[in-house]
Amino acid sequence: MERSLTQIAIDELGSTVCLCGGPKERKKSFCVRCYFELPMELRRAMFKTFSEGYAEAYDEAKDFLRIHTSRLKGVQKDLFTAGDAERSK
Repeated sequence: MERSLTQIAIDELGSTVCLCGGPKERKKSFCVRCYFELPMELRRAMFKTFSEGYAEAYDEAKDFLRIHTSRLKGVQKDLFTAGDAERSK
């Protein structure tokens, strides 16, 4: 069963390991290095609440890091599929 975009975001907020494999603080979206790779607009979006669209912003940030940086090279593709599935609905 596929996890929802919201569930993926919640799970990542509870983790102490960033998607890149580096350490991060619990309740943070990414490690410091990944966070500062994001454009300012996406950095600001990481402070949205879930009702304001945090899960979607988190998904967009993951896509940015995967496509525009080398931070997430080799990261499991299934970490990105929930957002892709929800966008295709």
